[in-house]
Amino acid sequence: MKTLFDKHNLLKLLLIVLSGLILYIFASNDAFLYKQPVGKVENVSVKSISKTKDTFNNQDKVTVQEVTFKILNGKYRNKIVKLRNTYSQSGGLDQEYKVGNQVFLTIKKHHGKLNSSISHYKRDVYLVMLLWLVIVLLYATMKLNGLKTLLSVAVNFVVFLIFVQLDVMLNLTNFFWLFAAAAFIFTILSLWLVIGFNKQWFVTCASVVSGTVIALLIGLIAMNVTNGKGVHYEALDYATQSPKQLFLAATVIGLLGTVMDAATDIVSTLFEMKRTDEKISERQLFKSGMAVGRSIMGPLINVLLMIFFAETFTMAILYFKTGNSIAYTFEWTMALGIVQTLVSGIGVTLVIPCASFLSAKVLGGAQDVND
Repeated sequence: MKTLFDKHNLLKLLLIVLSGLILYIFASNDAFLYKQPVGKVENVSVKSISKTKDTFNNQDKVTVQEVTFKILNGKYRNKIVKLRNTYSQSGGLDQEYKVGNQVFLTIKKHHGKLNSSISHYKRDVYLVMLLWLVIVLLYATMKLNGLKTLLSVAVNFVVFLIFVQLDVMLNLTNFFWLFAAAAFIFTILSLWLVIGFNKQWFVTCASVVSGTVIALLIGLIAMNVTNGKGVHYEALDYATQSPKQLFLAATVIGLLGTVMDAATDIVSTLFEMKRTDEKISERQLFKSGMAVGRSIMGPLINVLLMIFFAETFTMAILYFKTGNSIAYTFEWTMALGIVQTLVSGIGVTLVIPCASFLSAKVLGGAQDVND
């Protein structure tokens, strides 16, 4: 009988820890992979500290530090450069540097002297280790299915980048349909990689598409009836194309993720019930699907709200700190997020009966749920 600490499990644990250690060492010393100069902080000294106050009585502390960097790559490798860094205690647009930190530098040679400035912080170590942790946790909890999930995420990420590049290359006026097509592809690929090509895949896809389309139509009708009053599409950050279409494209992708979550839970539960009890009736399956939907609907909508709060929290605090009213802050920082959350909530509500009905119909007279 195998135990948690048998030789096989201990070997796997050792390999996992060793792989993490190797990745950490590699990512910490990968400056040679970059064309832009990378500098490592060798020494830091504080030059001055001062307190500031703005017209809204917001107080902050500003520190000026002299930072010594050793260049790790490129033609200036092993050269030492010194520069001054100013950072605030609030850390809104700047940050403190400590010994051992690595940053990307902009270096120009002028009259035989190196003039340098900090471009941005080098964060690849954190990203690599977080990715490693995600892979380890998925494998530990879900084995092969966890790796399939990771593969679906990677594939969807590549597909998303392809469609973004298409949007940039084609410079379309009406580009909403481009991202709607991308969302449809996300659905097919994600579910195919995780579930496989079978009845469960078909029912889940049909439920997701129907729930997404109907919820989006309801949202569009509501916005058209109210003429979009109070919804400022121009409040989107760095909008370089039609702000309304960008908002709708983002809404479709967010809505798709929420609806897919609910549909997958319901459909997979009903298919498992059919595998367990082949005699279960179509009516019982539908009722069970509705019961599952009601149990997940509340937590899922609350998750949507938490994500929305997390996205708008920093900007809302900035608006409040600069003397804006609650109504004005809500209108310009929260209105778009609330609309997206409401549309996603409608999608969750609609996909519950859709997934329950389709699953019950397909499984009602089915003999083999794995076809």
